[in-house]
Amino acid sequence: MGNKTRHIVIVGGGTAGSVLAARLSEAPDISVNLLEVGPDDDTYGADVLEPARAADAWSGATPIAVNVMATESGVIPMLQGRLIGGTSAVNGLATLRGLPADYDGWAAAGLEGWGWKDVADTFIAAERDMDFGASPLHGDAGPLSVRRWRRDEFSHAQRTYYDALIDKGEAAVHDVNDPSQLPGIGVFPVTVDDEGKRLTTSRAYLTPQVRARENLTIRTGAEVATIAVTNGRASGVTLTSGEQVEADEVILAAGAISSPVLLLRSGIGPDDHLSEHGIAVHADLPVGATMSDHLGPGIPYRHDGPRGGVGGPAQVVLVGASNGTDVDYHAFPVAPAPTDDATDFMMAVFLMRSSGRGSVRLGDTLDADPIITAPPLPDDAPARLRHGFDRIAAWERSSYAQELGCHPVEAHDLTAPDAVSKALERLTLSYYHMTSTCPMGPVLDADCRVHGVQGLRVADASVMPTIPTGNTYLGCVMVAERVASKMLAEEQGRHA
Repeated sequence: MGNKTRHIVIVGGGTAGSVLAARLSEAPDISVNLLEVGPDDDTYGADVLEPARAADAWSGATPIAVNVMATESGVIPMLQGRLIGGTSAVNGLATLRGLPADYDGWAAAGLEGWGWKDVADTFIAAERDMDFGASPLHGDAGPLSVRRWRRDEFSHAQRTYYDALIDKGEAAVHDVNDPSQLPGIGVFPVTVDDEGKRLTTSRAYLTPQVRARENLTIRTGAEVATIAVTNGRASGVTLTSGEQVEADEVILAAGAISSPVLLLRSGIGPDDHLSEHGIAVHADLPVGATMSDHLGPGIPYRHDGPRGGVGGPAQVVLVGASNGTDVDYHAFPVAPAPTDDATDFMMAVFLMRSSGRGSVRLGDTLDADPIITAPPLPDDAPARLRHGFDRIAAWERSSYAQELGCHPVEAHDLTAPDAVSKALERLTLSYYHMTSTCPMGPVLDADCRVHGVQGLRVADASVMPTIPTGNTYLGCVMVAERVASKMLAEEQGRHA
């Protein structure tokens, strides 16, 4: 076949988009145009680069998209990074993979190439583990440098949580990415550079050498309005400015909210929903109808001293203490530098497995914010979360918490029979792990190509058919790596 350059547009330069752009531009006959609505990563400030200041990024100057998700008891915010590096620039740095059963379930559903053995190889190849190096579970040559925080890097509150639960008999976990060590209490592995600065996917993948490639263009401040579909094929995108950007293939990597919204606005989604908005339908698919997330209550605490409850970057986590690895409870900061009126931290208890499905739909007008509905919690959620409340109550009573002066912002009895139900009614949070809004199977094939529309793929958290049992950032990297690998293999075949 000929050697004609193939033009690819990637919509979104976040966690997945940065990986895709770096990998695909390795092929000299692929021209990559990366479009990002936010600024580049040279705008990162200390609130992004300093892991101990992650909470500052959530409420500071870092560009963040704040969406609102409706739950059974009200609305809760959902945060996403709007800049090169995306949510990898504003998350809690937790670098988890999920469990083998998660991905084997994908393969069992007919998605060849997505079983645990397949994805484990990708996870390992992507990392440079500074603690374990090359080993059966870890790699030493990937772009993402990973390590675990030391005890002297714990905040005061996190240290009390860890010590109290070890005293109560919880097992110490040295590697929470090793399923054989769970359940137990440990610390999230994080993606940081050799100086301990946050290493976003853009910093790891879009290096100066990569950016110097003549076949890679990175455009910031470029907001995509719709995908152009001509005769059943994606032919490019239209920016909100009206500019047309042509392409041989379009890849959406805009995240689990924006990717389905772009598909819907472009006539790819449920026929009845699109008809309500007067949008011509190119493919009748259940886009946005199967959203998943990790939800659970966050209980706010303060401590009297020493002040600086968010002084450490670590997040100590108790994983899988009930029903296998069904739950995740940890202390995390919720405010910038503490003040007399600040809430220092929360004890969050998240349910990690749920079959409930939420949704992402267009607003009343095409310019309106999307309507996001949370997946309903299962009826047995209070029973499954009970263990977490008992453990937090034990921490409250511990000498460690008492000596530090930790106390709840609102008086409560976590051991009361209705404590979990009441907390779910008032204090439910999103873990910001939205997935499955454009899932492989109903919406995409196993190569993440949109059914019924040629030249169009999705490659971010929205493609996951079910949510992994763990934080989703690293899963987005894995998806992007695997989609890029498939596309590079196709490109080699095109030139064979």
